[in-house]
Amino acid sequence: MRKELQKLQNDQDRPSIKWPQSMVVIYDGQLTTNVEPFYKWAEELSIEKEAVTLIAYVNDKKKSTLKNVHLIDRKLIKWSGGITNVETKELLQQPFDLQVNYFNIENELLEYVSLALPSVLKVAYGSDNESIFDLSIGVDLKDYSGLITELKKYLKILTQ
Repeated sequence: MRKELQKLQNDQDRPSIKWPQSMVVIYDGQLTTNVEPFYKWAEELSIEKEAVTLIAYVNDKKKSTLKNVHLIDRKLIKWSGGITNVETKELLQQPFDLQVNYFNIENELLEYVSLALPSVLKVAYGSDNESIFDLSIGVDLKDYSGLITELKKYLKILTQ
């Protein structure tokens, strides 16, 4: 029994947090079409633009006009369960240093992707659903500079 308890504790240990070198932003592509603030966050955190991945939820991938963004829609999940898209399966296995959940609506697909990504630090706007993030920053969704200001403050503390 002791070995099993130790194994469970080890499984729950979080890796030490270092200053992020990669970032993924998960957002609702129907509400947000301007992705420049996300790249500005990366610049302010000294993360290279090439190390930024954007994942947007849309109603229909085929009708979306978003560019340079990984799109997800309801067709991503098979009726019997599981992911239909190979590219998305691979993306969900890619580790990121920092994940920003840029949404404050209930959306099971956004929440699923948020949970499935193996990110070291998951950050969200003020939310009641604590299962999908490590840090909640209580600023308005449109307050881009407020988020990055608070995030930088917490990152300095967490990476000491």
